[in-house]
Amino acid sequence: MEIFVTLPKGELRDDFFPNEVRHRLESLGSVSWNPSTDDLSEDALRERIDGVDVLVTGWGSPQITADVLEAADDLQLIAHTGGSVGTLVSEAVYDAGIRVVSANDVMADYTAEHTFGSIVAKLRAVPELDASMKAGEFGAGDVDIRTLYGKDVGLVGLGTIGRKLLDHMASFDVSASVYDPYVDAEELAEYPFATLTDLETALDSAVVSVHAARTEETIGMLDADRLAQIPDGALFVNTARAEIVDEAALVAELRSGRLSGVFDVYHREPLPADHELRALDNVLLTPHVGGSQIRGPLTEAVIDDIERFERDQSLEHEIPRRQWKTMTR
Repeated sequence: MEIFVTLPKGELRDDFFPNEVRHRLESLGSVSWNPSTDDLSEDALRERIDGVDVLVTGWGSPQITADVLEAADDLQLIAHTGGSVGTLVSEAVYDAGIRVVSANDVMADYTAEHTFGSIVAKLRAVPELDASMKAGEFGAGDVDIRTLYGKDVGLVGLGTIGRKLLDHMASFDVSASVYDPYVDAEELAEYPFATLTDLETALDSAVVSVHAARTEETIGMLDADRLAQIPDGALFVNTARAEIVDEAALVAELRSGRLSGVFDVYHREPLPADHELRALDNVLLTPHVGGSQIRGPLTEAVIDDIERFERDQSLEHEIPRRQWKTMTR
């Protein structure tokens, strides 16, 4: 089996392929590695892909277009070490019968964990209490300490991360309203506390968490009018994609104190040092680390599927065409 890894030489590739993971991949076949310290261009990939059975990709890999596939007669499997393959593969990949796997499920585990932990930390005022303790104080004072137990939670978009977040919330006696036009009510059957609703109902919640993919349909979906529908005192959470929300309208709501927030994604990254969000004491900010900093297990997951593919077994992390169509672009 001929395997080609597109990730360029450097620290990022070493993070995804520590020695033991690299050796494991090399035990599966003849492995070639991108010899450059730069991401491959589409033309460069065309030159390297002839004779390749399995293409291992990562952040910065060029899109697998119909032109690339003209030079890829032997390609059978694309294994992506990241999450979304929305911009990585084209429909031509599926038309050609090439299978696609990614670490999307594994990354979703970490993102859901981060989201859940951040929600609880903010509701329980952990950052504020930590700062108070380090300032020499002891006691809650006038800090607003809340709880997730028994709350109405609204999910804007479901997806893999939203489902895993519901798993975390299952024992907290929450009532979840889920808005996702691509989900059937039957898909929520395993979550008896969750109901498929319209967007207005999902927004009318004590905790509103965004999990929609970034697509042409969702960019700017939560504008000033939509944000105004969220009740006073609610916690607004976005660990998905910043572009789904009108930034100016969101900052205005937060500045007014009507809403508090938890954010891991931003319209500009890195977030500028003088950005207004940094000056607000009613938000919890993290630097887009929800799913991407724990990297070895992501690669392990796709290597597991490469092994299954070689043995003609079912693939655990396969991305079917239907799922690809709704992924972040």
